[in-house]
Amino acid sequence: MAAPMDIFRDSVKSVLDGWTVLQLAVHHGFGGVHSAAKAEWMVDAVSQWFQENADIDPCELEDFLAEVLNNEFDTVADDGSLAQVAQQICGSYRLCRQGRHQEVLSRIQQLPKAQLSGCVAATGPEDDDDGEEDEKEEEKDEDMEVTPSSSIENGPHQKTEAANTPNTSAQDMESQSQEDIDDGWTVVTKKKKR
Repeated sequence: MAAPMDIFRDSVKSVLDGWTVLQLAVHHGFGGVHSAAKAEWMVDAVSQWFQENADIDPCELEDFLAEVLNNEFDTVADDGSLAQVAQQICGSYRLCRQGRHQEVLSRIQQLPKAQLSGCVAATGPEDDDDGEEDEKEEEKDEDMEVTPSSSIENGPHQKTEAANTPNTSAQDMESQSQEDIDDGWTVVTKKKKR
């Protein structure tokens, strides 16, 4: 049978290998070209830290993992997984210290795998380099021709069709125009031939 600290190290490796946040950071190279090596170092660093300190609190481990993620992978785990990972590692360490190695090995087998396929990239404010595209869109909008609403079958412009009917009074048209302006839409009407 393996030594207790070897079993604990295997447990730490399994927990970190199943941690989606860390594995995404490694997969996308957030830690640079040595992302995979940093993840392996992280396993050894956590294992060694527990060897040197007997009573590590899950909150302390959570802070340590958050710091490593931030410093080494430029990543912040805001999905609540940090606390779960810290709890799992601390729980495995307690079991190893109590000599319940078979339980730890059983836990290793039951740990979930990282779910990278279901993850979608999020864009943050610093990723928003669409400024040029926004300007181009505005230019396109300015160049667009305004068509009379009678050529549009559906949508908010249907109000203007009622304004063009002969039975509509001038007061109704004015109140409807004011209503359209309040909605943010501009009423486009045809001029009557004189």
